[in-house]
Amino acid sequence: MYLEIEGTIKERIFTSFFKELLDKNVQYCVLRNYHSLPNSTNGSDLDILVDRRSLSVFYEVLNSIMHRFNGSLVSAIEDEVCPKFCFCNKNWGIQIDVFIDNVRFGNRDLIPVNIIWNNVELYNEISVLTSKLGSLVAFLKELLNNRTCDDKYIKKLVNYYEKEEIEPALLANFHPAFADKLNEYLRNKEEFNFHELYKLSKLTFNKSIYQGFSNKIKRLKANPGYTIAFLGTDGSGKSTLIDSIRPILNEAFHKGVYYEHLRPNKFPSIAKLLGKKEEFDGPVTDPHSKEPSGFLGSLLRWSYYLLDYTLGYMLKVFPKRASKSCVWIFDRYYYDYRIDKRRTRVNLPDWLLRLGQFIIPEPDLIICLGADPVSIHSRKPELTLDEVKRQVSVLSEFCSANKRAVWVDTGQSINQSVNDTMTAILKVMKKRFESISKFEIV
Repeated sequence: MYLEIEGTIKERIFTSFFKELLDKNVQYCVLRNYHSLPNSTNGSDLDILVDRRSLSVFYEVLNSIMHRFNGSLVSAIEDEVCPKFCFCNKNWGIQIDVFIDNVRFGNRDLIPVNIIWNNVELYNEISVLTSKLGSLVAFLKELLNNRTCDDKYIKKLVNYYEKEEIEPALLANFHPAFADKLNEYLRNKEEFNFHELYKLSKLTFNKSIYQGFSNKIKRLKANPGYTIAFLGTDGSGKSTLIDSIRPILNEAFHKGVYYEHLRPNKFPSIAKLLGKKEEFDGPVTDPHSKEPSGFLGSLLRWSYYLLDYTLGYMLKVFPKRASKSCVWIFDRYYYDYRIDKRRTRVNLPDWLLRLGQFIIPEPDLIICLGADPVSIHSRKPELTLDEVKRQVSVLSEFCSANKRAVWVDTGQSINQSVNDTMTAILKVMKKRFESISKFEIV
């Protein structure tokens, strides 16, 4: 259902967007992954090169189209070279990377700009970079940013250049040794040695550790990433709901949706440390099968996992959340130590568990899922009905007391539950970026 709705709306959005760019004589071109346009981006983000002289009109059109289709700006990364914008609706998402004047690494153009604009053509009434040059740009961009390259980009490059050398003018900004080695690999049909190519590329494309530092500081201030925790007893619909919203968020935050169970999982579970089977290895069919540890055992268990919620979070979650447009989804979270002590095998006083709640980084949004206990129990009878009633009641009280928490009734249809969940998510995301009424490069 999502794909059907998403495809229809995306086609209307892109058709209108590119038509207005054409009508207003905006000088732009889509750099890659355009063969499914205007129907969709085929699961990719949209990379658009825009001439700086057309930039203000381009942003006006982008604002107008997103407003027309009820799209909200949910994340943005300011950058003088390539700002990124994430838009989302209850049914669709789009990430747009805007390359200003040229495709660069640091402050250096990958390809001379005159060559870029001389290799633009129309595809379905959309200005695009020719596939041949686009394959080279995509390869170079992936190599410099990731030190490697996906097979799909290599195959396209080989398809166009295995029978002819890449013209010197195309690689004029690279060291001659890099151009020679790349052509050698293509000519001899050898497997690419990315370490060697990357090393040669750094002879000319070498960023200073201070380069882009001001942009990184801006990202910390803008806080482009989010954390969302889903809470609820077994049978409340967590997995179903998470699976339903992930495609939408994946479209808005391209390659930026991460999933974790209960905690950041930077540190291994105690069971794994002891050489035993993982405590959370697939669906849990009997969550209360093990007795809680004694006080000392509970304290040690809680203290170890508290380290994962704090230090583990700072090492694993925070770096991406603070610098990248992304969403971390947690299926359960620290609060389960209070809501379902038996599952977590931690039997400690509530005041101590509350203290831990003040120490850990709390999610930006906590989705509390609940319904009629009898209905929940009928879906998954692993717990007794009385236990389900107790957990639903405790979760309801927790939700009422926590300003970051929102209650979603999963006793209604899945479509309505998804709608309510996306409404809550968009409310949080829109608020963070509502001050940006007009896109400007600072």
